[in-house]
Amino acid sequence: LGITDLSTDDLVELSIHNISAKFVAEMRALGFEDLDLDDLIELGNHNISPKYVAEMRALGFSKLRIDDLVELGSHGVSPKYVAEMRRLGLTDLDLDDLVEFANHGISPAYIKEMRSLGFTDLDVDQLIEFGSHGVSARYVAEMRQTGLGQLSADQLVEMSDHGVSPRFVREIHEAGLDDLDVDDLVELNNHGITPRFVREVRQMVGGQLSIDQIIELRNHNVDPRLLQELRAGGVKIE
Repeated sequence: LGITDLSTDDLVELSIHNISAKFVAEMRALGFEDLDLDDLIELGNHNISPKYVAEMRALGFSKLRIDDLVELGSHGVSPKYVAEMRRLGLTDLDLDDLVEFANHGISPAYIKEMRSLGFTDLDVDQLIEFGSHGVSARYVAEMRQTGLGQLSADQLVEMSDHGVSPRFVREIHEAGLDDLDVDDLVELNNHGITPRFVREVRQMVGGQLSIDQIIELRNHNVDPRLLQELRAGGVKIE
């Protein structure tokens, strides 16, 4: 093998990771002639086989180093994954793009789902942003069902990034605030305003309150029960 001074523990480690003499010979035939024990264990640990290397090279990745292979393997980027992405028209993905995609759960199925929802022209950065902010196909579909309509990619990212869920939107609408845009919803959520708070202050005041008024009440920790007591005492609240 060209690797000398192997201890019993080293041999056990190689065996555990299915590193055989044939594996080493095939990797050397692919140009990896200076593999040490750590390299072999890393390759085996991440399921990087000579077949994997050959298939990635056939896809145009001809200059992958050991570190590159390990990074691809650790993120689950397979030749099949690359080929499926290319069939979807993503033909210029580099090593970093592939790792970012896999790291954020951007699968071929995910892209197909997003395209079926009308997002047919998302670029690499937008797809990564969707994935990194947890914008799933389900999230998009459920947001549309709340009545917000055709939200842009930026709007979806903003809402998801600020924790605005479809349930939050539905319950805010049910609380009586049904004419809100994305900025309003983000603002309400950022200030910790719950549907329950909205419902209670509206009931206690007995009239309409603007978004700014609701936010001001929340920011100053005004208890809805205080509003009820003031109103019962004849204080008019506007």
